[in-house]
Amino acid sequence: MSDLRKLWRLQMLEEQQEKIDKGADPGPVQQLKESKKQIEAAQNNLRELKDRYQRAREQTGTLERRAQELRDSCSMISTKIYDGSLQTKEIKNYQQKLQKLQEELNLLEDRELELMQVKEDIKQEWEDKKQRLDSMAEEFKELHNVYLQDKEETKTRAQGLAREIEVLLQEIGEDPLNKYRQLKTRYRNPVGRITRDTCSGCHLGIPFEKIKQLKYQDDIVLCNHCGRMLFWDPQ
Repeated sequence: MSDLRKLWRLQMLEEQQEKIDKGADPGPVQQLKESKKQIEAAQNNLRELKDRYQRAREQTGTLERRAQELRDSCSMISTKIYDGSLQTKEIKNYQQKLQKLQEELNLLEDRELELMQVKEDIKQEWEDKKQRLDSMAEEFKELHNVYLQDKEETKTRAQGLAREIEVLLQEIGEDPLNKYRQLKTRYRNPVGRITRDTCSGCHLGIPFEKIKQLKYQDDIVLCNHCGRMLFWDPQ
């Protein structure tokens, strides 16, 4: 392999290395961050639902205790009304008390039913969102695994490029390599490949005399337009 072909190969490898050095595509990282935010929001939502359910349970317990107290009171008053120990006027007063207690009991029982429905709704919502959270967590795990795999593959590719570049640097002659480095300060791609009598660097035509030099001489030939080193590769 000629020095110019090796320099062309070196140029391609360095371009690949430059892309890696610029950093990986931020898309997957951003996607992971967004997925994590969604998971955290879902977890917070589940905690809020759990707190709401607990409050509803506590309210239900309070209502149940109060309802039982009212039932006991109603039972005692009913017994008192019908045991024959009260005068007519007293019976009327006790009946009024009983009516008020029963009205309060009815309201409490209605509220208990409402809270039962609230708890059932919260439970169903919690189960639905827990299922969605599990799905989101699984998606995040898959994304993270793909990200780690891509990161490892990029690292391996970078190491492979570095080794291949090092081998080429040892094989390329000193003068061509120095010229390459000199032109590298001007161009990202200091080597122009000639395929159809055109420099791949500046995309301008190369004179016939230059083409002859490239075909039959081993010396470095520069593009008469941009000054890049020319590599003859008619394919």
